[in-house]
Amino acid sequence: MDSYLSNSFDLSVCDKCRDNDVKHKLISRTEAKQNFLLKDCDLDQREPPLRFILRKNPHNPRWGDMKLYLKTQVGSTHLQARAVNRS
Repeated sequence: MDSYLSNSFDLSVCDKCRDNDVKHKLISRTEAKQNFLLKDCDLDQREPPLRFILRKNPHNPRWGDMKLYLKTQVGSTHLQARAVNRS
């Protein structure tokens, strides 16, 4: 399948079926850390690695690029991190 989500996040969803508002929303690294209480190591080192796309920062183009993650994948990483912390 050749779609944006398939190419960027290894998710089999065609472009017509994509739901940008809820199911397939992209969130920034900062949002992921704040909303899901994740640490940098959860986003960078946990298996399977989280895929992301880079975008220019809309607030100031001279700042570094933003990493945007698929919210559903961040949620799965959150659940995995919580399960490991409980053991």
